[in-house]
Amino acid sequence: MFGLDTISRDKHCPWDLMDTLKVFAFYFLMMGLGGTILLAGVRKLLGQDPVMVYGANAVALSLSLLTNSLTCLYVLYIVNVRRGQPMAALGISILDWKKNLTGGLTLYLVILPIILTAGFLVELMTKNVGVTPDHQEVVNRLMEERSPAGIIAIIAFGAFIGPVAEEILFRGFLQPVLRDVMGGMKAILITSLLFAMVHFNAYIFMQIFILGLLLGYLYERTDTLVAPVSVHILHNSVSLCVLLWMKQGGELL
Repeated sequence: MFGLDTISRDKHCPWDLMDTLKVFAFYFLMMGLGGTILLAGVRKLLGQDPVMVYGANAVALSLSLLTNSLTCLYVLYIVNVRRGQPMAALGISILDWKKNLTGGLTLYLVILPIILTAGFLVELMTKNVGVTPDHQEVVNRLMEERSPAGIIAIIAFGAFIGPVAEEILFRGFLQPVLRDVMGGMKAILITSLLFAMVHFNAYIFMQIFILGLLLGYLYERTDTLVAPVSVHILHNSVSLCVLLWMKQGGELL
């Protein structure tokens, strides 16, 4: 369907649930206490507050980049060094990339109206109950940032670095383990739930959950990250472009 290659599922995931739990424990630790501890260490080492010197956006972006980079390196260490598996075991492969890319983007365009409708319904419900939704941290930082370099850095992370890291972690690393434990459909469902939860925003939870279902399905059908990464990059890029347009107009819905 949609030009995607269907792959067989007769192979066992080389890493286990404990490996996954360790990686996600590290991931959440870095997103929580890790940043605070690192900032305290840098402040003590340099004798000054990096937030005051470099700005809150630069520090937050650096911590996010460090968290994602270290987590991906941990994943690669487990898969490649401890388990002796090639990068293709994580879906890092360009096998039939043109076919999978075209099929993935086509399916995204089919699902996009559902994602937009979910966002519209959530916004409508929040307005009806008199609730002002909190936007994602990256949205607030992009709208507040004034320097061109800062804006470019936020876009580069949100549109490219973040999607690649998240697809390696969620689709490439987590989903195969859950597939072994509970089957393909439940693995996609649970992975998508966790994927939406780690964005820490109830306002966009449903949109990200639906996007996660699509990304999980694409990975399940193709066994490579080409389609999921490409769709994720496109989705985030379009979202950031809309935000930039809103920034120029001085409006934030």
